[in-house]
Amino acid sequence: MSKNKKKLFIITGVAGMVGSTLLPKMLSKKNSIVVGIDNFRLGKHKFIKKFLNNKNFYFLKADLDKKINNPKLKKILKSYKLVEVWLLAANSDILAGVNNPEVDYKDTFLTTFNFVNLLKPFLNDSTKLIFTSSSAIYGNVGSVIHEKSSPLMPESNYGAMKLAMEGYISAYSFSNKVKSFIFRFPNVIGTNLTHGVIYDLSRKILSPAKYLKVLGNGEQCKPYSSAKEVIDCMMYFIKIKNSNLVNFYNIGTSDKGVKVKEIVRLLIKKFDYKKKIVFEKKISGWKGDIPAYSYSTKKINKLGYRFKLNSLKTIKETINNISKKTLF
Repeated sequence: MSKNKKKLFIITGVAGMVGSTLLPKMLSKKNSIVVGIDNFRLGKHKFIKKFLNNKNFYFLKADLDKKINNPKLKKILKSYKLVEVWLLAANSDILAGVNNPEVDYKDTFLTTFNFVNLLKPFLNDSTKLIFTSSSAIYGNVGSVIHEKSSPLMPESNYGAMKLAMEGYISAYSFSNKVKSFIFRFPNVIGTNLTHGVIYDLSRKILSPAKYLKVLGNGEQCKPYSSAKEVIDCMMYFIKIKNSNLVNFYNIGTSDKGVKVKEIVRLLIKKFDYKKKIVFEKKISGWKGDIPAYSYSTKKINKLGYRFKLNSLKTIKETINNISKKTLF
């Protein structure tokens, strides 16, 4: 390993909403070198454009679901001490995964599986793996979700591949003696949206379509947290000293969430939408969609972290900040 004092941070899926929000925080760290990887399948070039000339940022365009043989990346890995690996790359187009299970297998499972195995020769006793999982791993629990909820029976391909990767991260941590952190997300939103109900409905509203079609009957009710708060939460927990190799947390706000019909109301007000709105009769928006759930955040609260914004305030803040420029 190089004696270079600079520390290496890696972000896969760097051009997505969470990745592009995390990037400036990583670059602001003292003596940091940041490698960001994305294939722009869902992430957007414009979200990271202003960082591309930063001398401490190396961007690699790559498909991580394929075997990775990038000389530049390996040179960087040999040159600096690998400190944190943020495993954010995943399929966030849930409907695509419903129609074709290979999408989630390649973009959610293989992206992470291939990459962590590439890293094996470069791990050290300071390396931390941070994996972003999902509440979708639980399936339709029928009650408040907490870390010990069982059995874990995901109803979507996306949730199934996130759960499979959680299992692999755990095994990888124990076999390689490397610390890992698994964070199970709620619905995460923010300015740099690439997917989700606000993104999809906003683009429909701004399209020339004669009416607005809403997936589901609008009664779906889920919690929402901002990308900024989610990142702050993760950074808080990876600093906590403990002896656990594998650490896992449900993160997000603990309220009951906001209904889709309320999000529709806020969006039509935002964009002054005058056309017809059509809701479906079914409660779920797609196969595998969990129409309602809420989180228990007792674990993270007990350890000293509490989200500041509730779901409604987070949604209002996101809607206030989005524009046609950010959506297209």
